[in-house]
Amino acid sequence: MSEAPQVGQAAPTEPDLPTEPALPVVPAQGAAPDRPDAARTSGETAAPAATAAPGDPAPLAEADERSVPQLADGVELCGRYEGAGYTDPRFLIGRADGQMILVSELLYLVASQIDGHRDLREIAERVTAACGSQISAAGVGFLIGDKLHKLGVAALDEPVAEAPRADPLISLAMRGVLLPAVVVRALAAVLAPLFQPVIVVSVLCAMVVADVALVASGSLDPAFQASVGDPAHLLMLILLIVTSTLFHESGHAAGCHYGGGRPGAIGFGILLIFPAFYTNVTDAYRLDRAGRLRTDLGGLYFNAIYILVMAGLFWATGFAPLAVFIVLSHMQMLQQLLPLIRLDGYYILGDLVGVPNLFAHVRPFLRKLLGRQQPGEQVGAGLRPQVRLLVTCWVAVVVPVLFLSLLTLFVRVPRYLGTALERGHEFWLWGLAGFQQGHVLIGLVAVLSLFVLLLPWMGGIAFVIRIGSKIGKWYRRKHPRHVPRHRAPVTRNRFGLRTS
Repeated sequence: MSEAPQVGQAAPTEPDLPTEPALPVVPAQGAAPDRPDAARTSGETAAPAATAAPGDPAPLAEADERSVPQLADGVELCGRYEGAGYTDPRFLIGRADGQMILVSELLYLVASQIDGHRDLREIAERVTAACGSQISAAGVGFLIGDKLHKLGVAALDEPVAEAPRADPLISLAMRGVLLPAVVVRALAAVLAPLFQPVIVVSVLCAMVVADVALVASGSLDPAFQASVGDPAHLLMLILLIVTSTLFHESGHAAGCHYGGGRPGAIGFGILLIFPAFYTNVTDAYRLDRAGRLRTDLGGLYFNAIYILVMAGLFWATGFAPLAVFIVLSHMQMLQQLLPLIRLDGYYILGDLVGVPNLFAHVRPFLRKLLGRQQPGEQVGAGLRPQVRLLVTCWVAVVVPVLFLSLLTLFVRVPRYLGTALERGHEFWLWGLAGFQQGHVLIGLVAVLSLFVLLLPWMGGIAFVIRIGSKIGKWYRRKHPRHVPRHRAPVTRNRFGLRTS
């Protein structure tokens, strides 16, 4: 369910990677049909009609009616997506690669009847009885061959196609794993009792009391003055931020476990230009809305626990970096609530309105803005009216904010690069001098400062490469290489109809 940044902090991860995000969606019956586009990784297509009409594919031969479809290895039917903001129900199918797919009720019914023994005719009879509408064996074959096969869920005779994976532009780059899933699940099981309602209320009330007492004591200004420029205090702040970040990620995993989900690995990466940690909690999609929100808010709740512990240590020891850390943690928590990119706030908003991939609605908005809207396409298609209004408002805010932010960033890159080179040279000399004079703490602070200085540039390079890759794919799709007709292979679909 998603990754997200914070100077070291992340939101629950999207489907691996994904999250969040980025679920392939097959709209339910009656939704505005999309024009088929095989190159779209989101897998958004309109499901075919359930009834065999004159425009349906040609009837299957007797042998084809007896064809036995197979589910792909590792496919799991996860049930209904609870609290959805769509006009029609949506259902979840999990794949072996960790991706979650959001499909219509009809596709889910077809997939649920595939057991490796029933043929198309038997499946059609069972689906007809379940949905109350007549569907033929040819219709089931079309749904499997043209829809489920492309999504990597099921197939007839041919092997399962390479399934589309979510590949959002704004996602983690240079990802790595810190804690494997087996370790995270064991840790989550230990920490999950902290989500007992009594404990949650007690922690939040205690944090408010601690904050008020800290501000009233007048200790914050002396603490900042004592910490600025002190290498030992700076190293301690870095250590506190890293450990609190890992505890934040443990909160997402524990929240997922408390609701009945199975959290995955905890890892790190760079989102845009920010270092970030993430937790793979894709399994939280199968939970109800309350369970998903608990998972989303679990990291912030564990931040509150960590702050409470640090406040107690500060009152006991008077160690200045602890008070500075408490202030920085509150600022990070507020930043995490911003729903503009894949931070905690993005997933909280998505689960509140019942739309798991808000960024999927940006493309229709841009097409409408540029006057290239496709027939029947609209922002928030298939959503309930109130949800459509909220999503449209979100898109209308996010698009200009992100555009102006990225434009400003690119315009200022030369200036930032000059400053970075100057500061990097200073850190290098500072570190060399510190180690040569035996000041190990000064040397370590300089090395860490140099590393932190390099991270945004590494993330920026990865982001530019991702943009270039997407532009290249778009160009190749719009301008395919010409193949002379006498050399082009003739392909046919499974109904015997020529497709090229």
